[in-house]
Amino acid sequence: MAAITASARALPCFAAVEAHATSLGTTVASPDFPAKADAADELRPFRDKFLFPAADAAGRPSVYLCGNSLGLQPASTKQAVLADLDRWAALGVEGHFEDEPGKPNPGVAWWTIEDLAEAEAARLVGAEPGEVVIMNSLTVNLHLLLGAFYRPDGAREVIVVEDMAFPSDEYAVQSVVRHHGRDPAACIVRVPHGADFAAAVADLGDRCCVVLVGALQYYSGEWYDAKALAAAAHGAGAVLGLDCAHAAGNVPLALHADGVDFACWCSYKYLNSGPGALAGAFVHEKHDTRTLDGALRGWWGTERSSRFRMAREPEFRAGAPGLQLSNPPTLPMVALKEAYALHDAATMAKLRAKSLALTGYLEVLLAQLLPPGSHDQVTPRDPARRGAQLSLLFAPPTDVDAVFAELRKRNVFVDLRRPNVIRVAPAPLYNGFADVRAFVDCLAEALAAQKT
Repeated sequence: MAAITASARALPCFAAVEAHATSLGTTVASPDFPAKADAADELRPFRDKFLFPAADAAGRPSVYLCGNSLGLQPASTKQAVLADLDRWAALGVEGHFEDEPGKPNPGVAWWTIEDLAEAEAARLVGAEPGEVVIMNSLTVNLHLLLGAFYRPDGAREVIVVEDMAFPSDEYAVQSVVRHHGRDPAACIVRVPHGADFAAAVADLGDRCCVVLVGALQYYSGEWYDAKALAAAAHGAGAVLGLDCAHAAGNVPLALHADGVDFACWCSYKYLNSGPGALAGAFVHEKHDTRTLDGALRGWWGTERSSRFRMAREPEFRAGAPGLQLSNPPTLPMVALKEAYALHDAATMAKLRAKSLALTGYLEVLLAQLLPPGSHDQVTPRDPARRGAQLSLLFAPPTDVDAVFAELRKRNVFVDLRRPNVIRVAPAPLYNGFADVRAFVDCLAEALAAQKT
């Protein structure tokens, strides 16, 4: 690589990347930097615990930078699922309760199986015991939470969302507003990208009922300040809900300490629990879910000690578990346990440090190796305001579909968001610096192919 360009040196992340290289006895510009950085990475052993897509027909290994869309499969997942199938085969209905050593899949009694990853989930999102539950899918949980917390009263009827919210959030918000017989055009306020979200909430004042934000914006990769948003929402007499689909497992979360009222997240992106994996929900302990009038109810939300009495007027569990409707499917639950355990072992602090290093290196390489003006970056330049994702915008005459096709020809996995954005996500649990360098080299080739 040639000497570092002025544009690369001007990046806010450059000093940290350069210091990292210096600590390894090399330079950012040196071709040996990726190998040295990977060799020194204390999280490197986790890479071998995941299954990557195979090399292509030309023998090129896969470059998988798509963990923001679907995480890789842990190598232990298959055996965990097979063990639960063995449990079903051997025990039948008694598998709900049998958990003795020596039985198939001991310690995994189905009737309490949602507890398998409860501790890991609480640490993951910064919650207290009883504030989280693993259940359903992301959008189902979002509907349940909005149903419980959106209680319009007179002029206090507005739900504030970010403009370009993920479609599921948009549709769920529209649904709950219509469910209350109100007009989405009057009750949904969308804050444009880059605007002061907290100020927009404050301006609405007592019209504001719920603030619902993607904790980390899926398209731009911007990480919002949850504590500031909670303060703004509470100052307006509203509650704050977070969709943590792109934040959970990606950035440090402190839902309890930040005063977030409710949140939900999926488990198939940075949490590697498989397509359509079971999701998570959080309700702050200050809210007694047993008294939420709008909450939908089901048998599995009742107290375990009295659940099998089948009472018409049951006792519901406190906290997020009181919102459970039914027993979770066991095969996805044991798969989730394997993935959450890996993430928990790596620790969010170490993952965040590596994430900053990987995205910083990626940003420097893009400035260094791509033609000037070839792309813009939608994601904030400030490393503290983003997670493990850079969203790259390509303007005409670049054909982003053709660029994406060229990347796939080279066995590169990234995410295309039409009309003109490619999202690149080096997941720190299994990606390394060599992956980042390989991607940028392939992207440079893909752009060059546009000119031939």
